Amino acid sequence: MSSSSRSAPVWASQAGFIFACIGAAVGLGNIWKFPYMTGVQGGGAFVLIYLASIFAIAIPIAAAELVVGRQGRGDAQTAMKNLAVESGRSSRFAVIGSLGVLGSFILLTFYAVIAGWVTAYIARAISGDIKGLDATSAADLLNALHAAPLEMIAHQLLFLGVIGLILIRELTAGLERANLVMIPLLIIMLVGIALYGMIAGDAGAAIAFLFTPDFSKITPETIQSAIGHGFFSVGVGAAMLITYGAYVDRQVDLAKTAIVIGIADTVIALLAGVGVFAIVFGEGLDPTGGPGLIFTTLPLAFAQLPGGSLLAVIFFTLVFFAALTSGLSLAEVTIRWAEHSFGLSRVKAVGLMLSLSFVIGLASVFSFNIWSDVRLAETGLMADKTLFDVKDYVVTALVMPICGLGVVTFAAWAAPIDLIKTAMGSSDVIFDCWLWSARIIAPLGILWMLWTGL
Repeated sequence: MSSSSRSAPVWASQAGFIFACIGAAVGLGNIWKFPYMTGVQGGGAFVLIYLASIFAIAIPIAAAELVVGRQGRGDAQTAMKNLAVESGRSSRFAVIGSLGVLGSFILLTFYAVIAGWVTAYIARAISGDIKGLDATSAADLLNALHAAPLEMIAHQLLFLGVIGLILIRELTAGLERANLVMIPLLIIMLVGIALYGMIAGDAGAAIAFLFTPDFSKITPETIQSAIGHGFFSVGVGAAMLITYGAYVDRQVDLAKTAIVIGIADTVIALLAGVGVFAIVFGEGLDPTGGPGLIFTTLPLAFAQLPGGSLLAVIFFTLVFFAALTSGLSLAEVTIRWAEHSFGLSRVKAVGLMLSLSFVIGLASVFSFNIWSDVRLAETGLMADKTLFDVKDYVVTALVMPICGLGVVTFAAWAAPIDLIKTAMGSSDVIFDCWLWSARIIAPLGILWMLWTGL
């Protein structure tokens, strides 16, 4: 084991560790992507398959990633290498961890741009621009932001700057403390939005839409989207949980931790869905608004509600907290890797990785304006995709599933079972359930997702 891995920081408390893991899972995927995908994919049928994929695929992979981190110690690449060597396998298995680091880095380059839209909408809500919107002006509001690269860059920098100010500090004073504060606040605000939606909106329609599956709407595309979103939502495949697992210096049941992460992530997504769709149905708006659901449909709803501007500020602040907790996790993966790989101090690693993320993220900003017509290919997988779309596709459809597949199959098939069981710290029953799913169900689900996505 390397000296850098031995000097890894540790969580000060089990609560800090679990909240950080929940923060890694909870993000824009829960509050931005889940509601619009549910709307587009037909409601309850999508939710049912999504829930199944969380428990059958995402949670077993999450447990495997935490085990790799705790047993391997170090950044994701180093942890994977250490565990492979300890298991009598080739050190080249480190490439699985390297792939996760790459996925986190690419994700952050466009995640910060979307998070910047959120801070831009907080500013718009505070200034009163949400008031008096109609369907046309709500769409124009988002289009005007997309057409203003300098404004998008300013908000991208703001988001990355907040991440830098937190991560430049030691683990317990920075990342852990931030999650201990933000996760409870996020949950409080989310419950408030859900209750408001149920009181002021149409709670019955929202609940029926989310929890009444119409099996006639289940198509191969619905299944692929639901499994893919379940995978993305919990945050597996991007080495975040490997990195966080490396900071665990006490006996924690990692399988139970993975279950807690999956349940918390799911509850938060469903709460967001109830709140969003209650407001949408209450105002007679279209639930199939697609990616613009929270940036066009919801502002239109807020404009028609009493106290709508204040509600919009609270809602977009909630979304910002969700984006920040995941953004911190993505950045921590790459920063920890840079510290180990180049022997950098924490300050230099933060500066290097966030600067690179900003520069490469400019391609995502320009995809909505001055490079909106740029396409890498006219045919094939990349046909008609902007640079933003290409990065999204490469990470969510290829890098994350392949990394997740590599981690779970290595932990379940290549590593010594006794070693993995000891590192997981779970009961025989829980471990046997994990092993069965990790060896068969999760790999088959990922392979099917990869096949249908190509």
